[in-house]
Amino acid sequence: MKRKIVYIFSFLFLYTFAYSQELKCSISATKIKYGEPIILKLEVKGNKSDRIVFPYIKDTLTYHLELLNRKIDTLTHDKIRIYTDSISFSVYELGQFKVPPQKVIINSKEYFSPEYHITVDSMVIDSLKQPLYDIRPIITEPKTIKDYIEQYWMYMLAGLIFIIIFIIVIISYYLEKKGKGSWRKKNSDLGILAIKKINKLEKSNYLNRGLSKKYYSELIVILKDYMEFRWKFPASKLITEDLISYLINNKFINSEEEEALIVIFHSADLAKFAKSRPTVQETRIHTEMARKFINDTKMEFLNLKEKNEY
Repeated sequence: MKRKIVYIFSFLFLYTFAYSQELKCSISATKIKYGEPIILKLEVKGNKSDRIVFPYIKDTLTYHLELLNRKIDTLTHDKIRIYTDSISFSVYELGQFKVPPQKVIINSKEYFSPEYHITVDSMVIDSLKQPLYDIRPIITEPKTIKDYIEQYWMYMLAGLIFIIIFIIVIISYYLEKKGKGSWRKKNSDLGILAIKKINKLEKSNYLNRGLSKKYYSELIVILKDYMEFRWKFPASKLITEDLISYLINNKFINSEEEEALIVIFHSADLAKFAKSRPTVQETRIHTEMARKFINDTKMEFLNLKEKNEY
């Protein structure tokens, strides 16, 4: 009876020990095509109290063996637990490669799977069995506004700068043209104002009342005021000889205009000092000469000013 009990306990001990220490390893293939998956299976049979630790694998088994998928499972059959670790991986290079031993810890004891050798061949296409198709065009993802901005921001920036410069040039041109028009109008108006003063003087009763001195005095004031604006010098402070010499020396007037001024100022001096009294007809001729002088020099001034600016 005692011997029978010993046999039973011995059998149970050996049974438990055998299954708790068993590591089975298998690999689905040792020769594959490029990129074809391989499954390395690690299996341990034990009981509920066994502590099983399968190998730690992050992304690859080695540099060339890339992990595709992994499944760890536990099955119970007749009070026996079967622990499995199915490691799916592949190779994306041609040649022969080693699958290194994988460490499995069973109840603090280390076990290792065998080293496998696999061969990777290129993918061969049988055109007789497998029909060939045209290569499909690459399907592109629709671009968003952000994508266009990130891709073409330099061109957009250059275009924006060009538009800003163009707007500045247009505005500057408009303001300059407007300023020139305003300047021309102002200067033309001052010439017209001098003519209006002469016309007003001509309509006065000075000549009919024999006031030649007063008439010529106002005519000379009108001419000198105009000259001060026209040539920017103190014409009202110069006597006749100095005034005409200044205009001639600076080439402000031509010979015809010089003669007209000499006649007008000489007649005015004679009337001023009562040395003679020009006739009404002579005074009207002198008035017309003054009017012509203003009109001629006013146009010369405006044309010369615009020519220098351009």
